Amino acid sequence: MPRRYRLGERAVQMLATHDRIVEAAIELYMEVGISKATMRQIGLRADVAPGTLRRHFPSRRSLDEAMVERLTAEAPLPDASIYDGARSIEDRFERLVCVTGTFFDQAGRIYWMWLREPMLTSPWTETGATYGARWAELQRLALGPLADDQDVQAVLRAILDIPFFDAMRGGKRTTQQACALITEALGPWLVSRAAQSAPRQRRSGRTRGR
Repeated sequence: MPRRYRLGERAVQMLATHDRIVEAAIELYMEVGISKATMRQIGLRADVAPGTLRRHFPSRRSLDEAMVERLTAEAPLPDASIYDGARSIEDRFERLVCVTGTFFDQAGRIYWMWLREPMLTSPWTETGATYGARWAELQRLALGPLADDQDVQAVLRAILDIPFFDAMRGGKRTTQQACALITEALGPWLVSRAAQSAPRQRRSGRTRGR
């Protein structure tokens, strides 16, 4: 029985060391960028010996994978179920804006790491591709018939970005209030745009059918 206790205590210590190394790496990436953060610096920041660092993370990729796992757990990707029950493009747009604002609140550390220096090595690129594909899918589902409208796409790229949300918050609004303001300002424009595009799509359909 005492032995099991000691083993359990050791496992807790190992997990704490593992977490400390991952957090040290994230902090260093945010401060100096991925290319300038060395394993030695990460070990010093985490206050672990080189051998301990190697036992936990035998390669840079293994550490990056642990960082990705930590950060994606902090900012999980929404899925298409966010639109369940939405009956109009304005409803879908409102939901897209709301989940985007919430995601940005959760993904701040990923954003600041990328802002310091784009992370173009695996597994960052693999995860980035997954995230990009999911957001592209959510945007297309939100826009419906406007999914191929280049002007609408340009507007969405501009507003679904952390600096835009920060500007809308203005230091005094909550994320929810900023989302409501964005929806109030742009929702009617999307509805009008969709109404204008409907006749063109019907004419295009008749032309193809001839």
